[in-house]
Amino acid sequence: MKHRKFFRTVLKQPKVSNFSGRLKVGTAIAFAVVLSLSSAYSLPWSWDMWSQDSIQPYEEPVIFPRNSISIDGKKTKLEDREKIELIKRGPVPRNDDSIARGKKVFKEQCAVCHGPGGLGDGIIIKKGLGFYPVNLTTPAVAQRSDGYIYAYIRYGGKVMMPSYSENISEQDAWHVVNYVRKLQNPGSVKENQ
Repeated sequence: MKHRKFFRTVLKQPKVSNFSGRLKVGTAIAFAVVLSLSSAYSLPWSWDMWSQDSIQPYEEPVIFPRNSISIDGKKTKLEDREKIELIKRGPVPRNDDSIARGKKVFKEQCAVCHGPGGLGDGIIIKKGLGFYPVNLTTPAVAQRSDGYIYAYIRYGGKVMMPSYSENISEQDAWHVVNYVRKLQNPGSVKENQ
């Protein structure tokens, strides 16, 4: 004991009581226990975002329930595909406004696969997912009717492309058709006014 007293006097260290040190350690341990128990109760909450209802990759979107109300107030029922494919020229006039709207929708919905210029070189190709979207500017696609392109947008492709009837409205689909025609023939802007 003499040597402890000597060091305190020589080094001028204040005497620390054991009780206050033990109180600090005990408080820290109690806080850690309470914190670990509270996080244990929140564990199921951390999985809610993972295990929620959502559309998985390559999964079709959920169809609206019967008699539901659409966002734009128009019908959500799809028409007969064969009749639509026979439409030579779409009902929406091919003008600057329609092409601008079609370009906006195309960039939001279609460019990921078909690329910004419709050449089939979208980001999907760069990711190497094993399928190749159609080049929309080829003569084979240019010879198709407006209704055929519209049907592909609304009903989906017969092999790979999913239906975009839940993502693109009827009116916007016709605008996209007009924009695709603009991509196929860049010289003619006002063809169907």
